[in-house]
Order: sequence, then C-alpha cells, then structure tokens
Amino acid sequence: MKKPIITCLFAFISAIAFAQPTANKPIVDKIVGQVGDKIILMSEIESFYFEQLQKGEVPEDYRCQVMQELVTQKLMLIQAAKDSIEVTDDEVESNIENRIRYFISLFGSQEKMEEFYGKSVQEIKEEFRDDVRNLLLIQRMQDNIFGEMSVSPTEVKAFYNAIPKDSLPLINAEIEYAQLLIIPKANAEQKAIAKQKAEDIRKRIIAGEDFCSLASIYSGDGSKDDCGFLGCEPREKYVTEFSAAAFKLQPGEISEIVETQFGYHIIKMDSRQGDKACLRHILIMPPVTNLNFVAANKQLDSIRANIVAGKLTFCEATKKYSDDENSNKTCGTVVNPQTGESTFEIAELSPDDYYSIENLKPGEISQVLPYTTQDGKKAIRLIKLIDQSAPHSLNLKDDYAKIQNAAMSQKQVAVMRDWVEEKAEKEYIKVDPAYNNCGNLDILLNTVSK
Repeated sequence: MKKPIITCLFAFISAIAFAQPTANKPIVDKIVGQVGDKIILMSEIESFYFEQLQKGEVPEDYRCQVMQELVTQKLMLIQAAKDSIEVTDDEVESNIENRIRYFISLFGSQEKMEEFYGKSVQEIKEEFRDDVRNLLLIQRMQDNIFGEMSVSPTEVKAFYNAIPKDSLPLINAEIEYAQLLIIPKANAEQKAIAKQKAEDIRKRIIAGEDFCSLASIYSGDGSKDDCGFLGCEPREKYVTEFSAAAFKLQPGEISEIVETQFGYHIIKMDSRQGDKACLRHILIMPPVTNLNFVAANKQLDSIRANIVAGKLTFCEATKKYSDDENSNKTCGTVVNPQTGESTFEIAELSPDDYYSIENLKPGEISQVLPYTTQDGKKAIRLIKLIDQSAPHSLNLKDDYAKIQNAAMSQKQVAVMRDWVEEKAEKEYIKVDPAYNNCGNLDILLNTVSK
C-alpha cells in the first residue's frame, strides 16, 4: 500500500543535516523539481537514496517518497517566509553544536568524524548551516500548523480498536531508566595552578611569542589544531563571561585571563565583521585527577545512601545534584534519542547502559558507576531502573503512550495532507517526468493542475 503524503516527513527533516556521503558515487546533477522559487536537485534525492541503501533494503518507490517529502518541505519553507517565521543564528549554532557532539559520540572521536567526512569540524558546520536553518524553520512551521493539537483518550481507544486484532504488533522487551550524573570538578588549588599557567602563557605572548604556536601546544580544546581559531561569530555564540571580554577587544589585542565554566582563556581578536568577531583563544583547563574522582565518588555514595534511607527521592536528588542537563529537570529520566520516548528496547542500549541495568529490578538503584558523557567527559553516575516489560502484543494497558503517539501521528498526517493540498494550489509546482506515476505525488500534482 502506498504511503500517504508526508507520513515520512518527520524522519526526513531529522535526516536533512549531517547525511552520510553518498558512497563516493558520482551524480550528474540537474534540477528535477521546482516549488515556487525553490528547486529540488537530483543530488538531494540520491543522497537520501544512498543513505537508505547503506541501512539495508530500499522500497521500490523510495525516490518517489523522497520527492514527495521534498516538495512538502519546500512548500513549508515558502510559507514560513510568508508568515515571517525566523530562527536566530544562535539557535542554528546551538543545534549544530548539539549535532556535532552527537556525531562525535557515534564515531568515538572528533578525528574519526573528520576523517569520515573528509572535512574539519568548522567545514562541516559551514556546509550544513543552511540545511540546519531550514530544518528549524520547517519544525517551527509544523508547530504553527499543528498548534495545540492533542488526542483524547477516546480517540486513542478508537485508534487502537481500529487495528485488526491479528495485526497487533509484538512489542519487544523494553526498559525505562533514570540517571544521576556527576562530573568531577577541579578544586580551588587545581584552579589556581591552571590560572597561573594561563598567566605565564599570556606573558609570553605579550613578550612577543607566537600566539598560534602556543595555542597549538597548550590549548585544551579542538581549536588547538587551527591555532586557537574559533571562527567569526556573534557574541551570543559564547558564554557571557567570554563574550563580555572578547567583544571589548580591538583587532590584534590580547585579553586578560578570562574564567568561564570551561577553564581559563587567553583571547585574541583577529578582526570584526559587523556584529561578528573573528577570535582565537588558548584554553587552560584545570586538571581533574583521581583525587577529584574520589571526592565525587564519596559525594555520590552519600547521595545514594540518603535516597535508599528515604531522606530524599531519586527525583529530588537529580534536580539538586545531577550535571546531566538533558535529564536533571525530568527526575533523571533518560529519553531515547531515536524515538523521543522514555523507553528503550534492549538492543537500543549501549553496552555500558545494559550492563549497568541488567541486574536491577524495577525501583532499584545501582551502585556508583563510571561513565563517559557524549562529549567525552569522564563522570560517575547512579542508575535507577524505573520499569521493565516482557515481550507482548501491543495493548492499551502496557503501551498507552505508544498508541497515543501513533494516534497523534495519524491525526497530524491528515491535517498536514490538507494543508499541503491547500498551499499547493497557490504555488507553481513542477517535477521531472521521471517521477510520473508516483502515487500520492501524482494526486498532489493533479490537484495543482486543476
């Protein structure tokens, strides 16, 4: 059965940036579609196709599906412009940074990611900046289209009852868990040593030593590979203390030592580009030693004892102590990045997570465990197993959230389909004859031509 138009939209907009290279297959590019003043290139279609091919079996009409989704995206971008919907440079940069951190965690290191793409992190950022901006615009346009849409319990039940009983899917064993994460921090003495080191390096720069050479030797972040260069960015890109010091500088000037949550910075202003500054820095990070881990371990062990004794709840403890910004406001509950839900199939867990949970029963809390964050920081954590289910057929009692999400998706598809057809009547849409007989795309084009 053909998929209705835009059922894959959410998957496509999440894949729009940082797609894999197309297996080095040469593509003779050409325009294969146009929506208003926006074009669709064959390379866009093929990029999605080859990415899907690397994952396994590809549906016969996959290129048709991609064209449908891209036509829909172009319509949404056109309407976003008409509605004066905007996203800020800061939002784009933050989104790119989050994606970069995620992909570095997948590859295991920044170097492996750069080798895979054949580009530096800065080049990757610049290449995908427009894609990420469009992604955010599309997401914001979706929010406007769906508004405060919800599904009632009656709608959820009706959706479930409409599924033939012999077609109810089997739900694999799933778990739900929470974590309390602590990243060991430097003490006052270690900070003082790092600050003094930064002061000494600054004196060497003022005395005439080359900033680039010293950044390459001493800086504690990835910018050391590019002479400390941070790019040309607006002040909103940086934490408050850093931007306050950096944007006071004149081209060629060197800042005093600037302390931020990351460590101690020596900043050099290269040049100004309007409201942006082209900056370099040397970051000296206070060393974190085994003594810091011992202190953090003692603190977390004490927190665990208080939770077990009933002196505070796990939720209260995560809000007060956890350094995990993704979960410390939701009682530590970890969200599955693939689904957006709080449940994980066993196969979706990392080995570290699986072995931390396998011997726990629902409600139990692990001992203090070592952990490495997505951005490579060494940490410790407690794991609480919230719930664990056995394999079973989909049912309202155990899987209400899943069924609710599916019912919401069906409702959104219907609303989006109507919206697309309405907007398509007002825009010029043309696709290459190679995409004739593309099911719902033909239906849409027939609507346009009426």
